[in-house]
Amino acid sequence: MRRKNALRDMLMAFKTQKIDILIGTQMIAKGLHFPNVTLVGILNADIGLHTPDFRAGERTFQLVTQVAGRAGRGDLEGEVVVQTATPHSPSIQFARKHDFDGFSEQEMEFRQHFGYPPFAHCAVLMARSTHERRAEFTLQTLQLRLKEDLPQGVILGEVLPSPLVKAHGQFRFQLILRSGRARTLSAHVQSVLNRTTLPDDVTVVFDMDALSFS
Repeated sequence: MRRKNALRDMLMAFKTQKIDILIGTQMIAKGLHFPNVTLVGILNADIGLHTPDFRAGERTFQLVTQVAGRAGRGDLEGEVVVQTATPHSPSIQFARKHDFDGFSEQEMEFRQHFGYPPFAHCAVLMARSTHERRAEFTLQTLQLRLKEDLPQGVILGEVLPSPLVKAHGQFRFQLILRSGRARTLSAHVQSVLNRTTLPDDVTVVFDMDALSFS
């Protein structure tokens, strides 16, 4: 899609059967109703499972069920072909059966056992800079200071490269923290940040209840 209204025109051509095959990204997975579609194929359906994010399974389940839902919306039966290197993944298997309750029950049990939302709060502290080592060292310094007088119940992770390690010319490192008490966690991090002088070329961002770890 390289010009204005190109997506709209393409979808209209597909709807009126001027074209028979539509290939796209996740953009074509949601909100489209084409009664004549009888076959949907999903390539590398589990690629999102390998990202370091506790929501990876949930997002994969959502994507597969959303894309699969584009087939068989009319009088004709639909067929869905899923390409995956991990066919036994719960996300793939529950999506295969359209078992929302089964997936939700297992996912909630997993999150409760390991202390992830909605049973705890999860925050991300990120450092980014055009100098890779400086960004990493800054976050390592903050980690050491966060360990001092760490409030009870706060779990402090390790300094790691972000899943998207470089963006807009800047290297990115992150530190994940978890706690049952958001106010306690936030206050401790803010206290450390307030008394730490950061290098001029390093930006530190604190995201409480982060929706993404990328």
